[in-house]
This record gives sequence, structure tokens and C-alpha cells, in this order.
Amino acid sequence: MKNLLRALSLFIVLLTLHPAPPAMAQDAAATNPALEKFKADMKTAVLNGSITVDQLKQLQTNAETLKTFKENQRPGAPVDLMTPYRAVSNMRGIMASVKPQDREILQEDMQAVLANKKPQAASADPPNAGQKLGKDVFTAVMFGKPTESQVKQLQDSLNDLQKAKSDSGRPLQALMGLKKAKGEIETVMNTGSFRDQDRQAVLDDLNNLGPQGGGGMRRRG
Repeated sequence: MKNLLRALSLFIVLLTLHPAPPAMAQDAAATNPALEKFKADMKTAVLNGSITVDQLKQLQTNAETLKTFKENQRPGAPVDLMTPYRAVSNMRGIMASVKPQDREILQEDMQAVLANKKPQAASADPPNAGQKLGKDVFTAVMFGKPTESQVKQLQDSLNDLQKAKSDSGRPLQALMGLKKAKGEIETVMNTGSFRDQDRQAVLDDLNNLGPQGGGGMRRRG
């Protein structure tokens, strides 16, 4: 049980998109009263029969999938949104099956954990426009409720943008590819279920990325 609860702690840390090394994240978790309360309430949920040990193991498996995904990220590698999206979707499905009373308590605990997250130190090398777009799309997907087909479209469009940016030998074709991919991302962000702040961040990134197509990207207030 102790190992399974530790896995859930990792789940919370990952959902905050915290870039700290795992050892630092574990030290922070050990001194976070909100996280300790979450683990205690999760144990109570198990004792109440609200969540099974098998479901906790499934959460652990998905948490490990997210951990491996983050560790394997490399600059310039193909964008993969489907792996983390499916892992988080599985976690959400399990948590949705928890009995209402315990689920409400656990949701409050998770909000408290997020509220107690320490501010991230500013990076010495800020991301370029393309990197920021990728990061903001990832955040939008993790905290939003897009469909699987929408996530696949975002993944494909981000990969197309990478190809267009690197296609310096054929500038006209690269420009057309850039406009097409940006338009596809804009469409998904405007039609999908995302938090307002995440949607606006991505639309702003598209405006800052380069040449506009079709009269420019619309900004939603």
C-alpha cells in the first residue's frame, strides 16, 4: 500500500508539470502537508471500498508511463501527445469511478496540492516560439478535455510545424505547410474543450510563431 500511495504522489507531481528532478520532487512531497493529507484520504477511500487495490495499481502503471515519457523527452524529437493523453485519461477514468463523497475529498486535496506548489524558477534560456507553443499545447491537453482525435490532430500539426521550420530548401512549400499546421491547431483550440487561459496561450503562441495565413489568428478574450 505504501508503494502505491507513493505512486499517486508522483501522479500529482507530474500533473503540475514540475520540471524538477524526481529526487527533488520526492523531497518536496515529503514536506507538503497537502500531499500527506491526499495520501491519507486515498487510504481512507480504499478502506471505504471507494477504490480498489487493482485500480491503484493501474494508477501506478499510468504514473510510470508519464514518468518515462518525461524522462525520454529530447529536443527536436517527434512530438508525442497521445502517450501522456491516454495515461492521464485512464487516471481520470479511474478517479471518476470513486464514490462521490471520497471523490470530492480527493479532488479538494488535489487542488490543495496544486495551490501549494512552489513557483518555478525562471529559466536562464527562455524557450523559443516553437518550444513555447509545444509546451502550451501540452499543458492545454493535460488540463483540458479534448477528444482523442483532437489530440491526434494537435500532435500531427506540431510535427508538421517542425518539418516546415526545418525545410529551408523549399521556402514556398515550407510557408504553406506552416500556415496549414497553424490553422489546424487554431481550429482545434477554438472548438475543443480547453481552459480559457490555455486556449489563449496557444493562440498567442501561434501569432508569435511567424507569417500569418488567412488574415491572421483570432484572439479570444
